[in-house]
Amino acid sequence: MSAVDLDGVTVHYGRGTIPTVGPISHTVPSGSWLCLIGPNGAGKTSILHAVAGLVPHGGTMTVDGQALGGMSAPRRARLVALVPQRPAIPEDMLVTDYALLGRTPHISRFGVETERDRAVVAGVLSRLDLTAFGHRALGQLSGGELQRVLLARALAQEAPLLLLDEPTSALDLGHQHHVLQLVDELRRDFGLTVITTMHDLTLAGAYAETLLLLSGGCPVAWGPPETVLAEETLRRYYHADVQVLTAADGTIAVVPLARRGLTAGR
Repeated sequence: MSAVDLDGVTVHYGRGTIPTVGPISHTVPSGSWLCLIGPNGAGKTSILHAVAGLVPHGGTMTVDGQALGGMSAPRRARLVALVPQRPAIPEDMLVTDYALLGRTPHISRFGVETERDRAVVAGVLSRLDLTAFGHRALGQLSGGELQRVLLARALAQEAPLLLLDEPTSALDLGHQHHVLQLVDELRRDFGLTVITTMHDLTLAGAYAETLLLLSGGCPVAWGPPETVLAEETLRRYYHADVQVLTAADGTIAVVPLARRGLTAGR
């Protein structure tokens, strides 16, 4: 299992001296689930990309005690797996071949996949109920099936830290819960540390143990869902009228309040 430490992490875009995102200092305990929330442009995806090494950043980041700064891309990929929100999908590629791409960090520069690499992928596909899809092209999959294949490639990396950028944005209600339940099961079974971004605050509160609310690139609230998902806090940073409801089992629902009685053109 892996603990993640962010210490003064900043992300700069352009040549400005003022960071676009950060500084952010936060510790994610081993095996836990942190969800980054906030309005559009708050910096959620930027933080994931910084941890994955996709954008220049300041500060220090460690995973399982290993500093990510200056680390080679293959070595970093053995610690951090990212499922981006809009990945490039080669529609003609077969599911098994795509999942095998997750083994790239474990293969030497001029090497080829070994039996162990193929065994790892076969195990992941089986765990995600994708074995029957192994010889199907990515372009033939439904949204829910494709989401599981993206997850399979990330899991094939065998990295202790899993980053998911809006993993349910293209899914219907049923598939949203299916994918998130699957992530939660995999987190517990494999001891993964998970960091996600989500716009759906109800889903974020249902699955993540800790929420970190960003606004204008800076952290403004963090803690368990029942603390962060407060009506006053959400109105302040989302500029929206909402009602927060808590079910008997403690499940939190964030409901936007419609402004009725408005006539078009007024």
